[in-house]
Order: sequence, then structure tokens, then C-alpha cells
Amino acid sequence: MTTIHALPMRLAQLFQDFWQQRQPRERTVLGCGFAVVLLALLYLVLIDPALSGRLRLQKSLPVLHQQSAQLQSLLTKAGTLAGHAAQPSAPISKEAIEAALQRKGLLAKSIVMSGDIAKVQLSDVAFSGLLDWLDDAQKTSQWQVIDATVNAQAGTVNASVTLRQQQHD
Repeated sequence: MTTIHALPMRLAQLFQDFWQQRQPRERTVLGCGFAVVLLALLYLVLIDPALSGRLRLQKSLPVLHQQSAQLQSLLTKAGTLAGHAAQPSAPISKEAIEAALQRKGLLAKSIVMSGDIAKVQLSDVAFSGLLDWLDDAQKTSQWQVIDATVNAQAGTVNASVTLRQQQHD
């Protein structure tokens, strides 16, 4: 235990002996060299990282300001959109389905209603017409396709589509 405490004193004594053996001119050169090394270490450890970080931040600051402005714009837009209540769509009904099909020039083989679910069967319709009707039904009437079965025929398709009113949270 005493050797651990004696070590700093021993090192100090060795340094003092080394220093005393040097000429005054050598001491000056060694002192200046030590000061230069100390200043270089201080620069590398403290000053250079701060300066390079400052430059990096100055370069990225305009981009961050632009992103902040875009975010503020989006937040404002989201606030105005949140203020507008979603337009309630008409509940799904046999008459609404027939009217939507008629607008697209389609005729249903059968429409079966079961609560808020409708099963529509179509025969001999163009596939593009079916897709156009389903796209319009989803966008304007807010109907959701739960299940769809499509069988290809010669130039047309037979389809069975189950629809439900989309739920809004």
C-alpha cells in the first residue's frame, strides 16, 4: 500500500533529477516544446471540434429552416382539414347501388341487402366497367369492397361483390 502512495513522489523525484541535469538552454527548449504540445492538444481536443461543428451547423441551418417552414405549413393545413367534418355519405341501400350502377351503364343481376352489407351480382359486364364502378363507389359513396369474386367469360366477366359502408373513426 505504501508503494502506491510512494509512486507519485518517486516520479516527481525522477523528473526533478532529470530537470536539474539539464542546462538552462535545454530547459528553455524543453519548456517551449512542452508548451507547443500542450497548445496543440488543447486545439485538437477543444477548439477544432467546436469550430467544425459550428461550420456544419451553419451549413445545415437553412435546410432546417426550410423544413420547419414546411412543417408549419403542413400543420396549418392539417388544422384546417381537421376543422372540416367529413361529409356524411348516404347509407348503403339497394336504391343507391342501382343508381350507381346505372350511372356507369351497368345492370345488376341481383342485389341482396343484409344490414349494412350488400351483395351485388353482375353478369356479362366489361371488366373495365366493373372497376370503374367500384372506384367511383369507393370515392363518392364511400363503400368498401369486403369480398369480390370475378370469373372471366368471352370478352366480359361475371362478378359477385360484397360491399359495406366505410367506417370513419
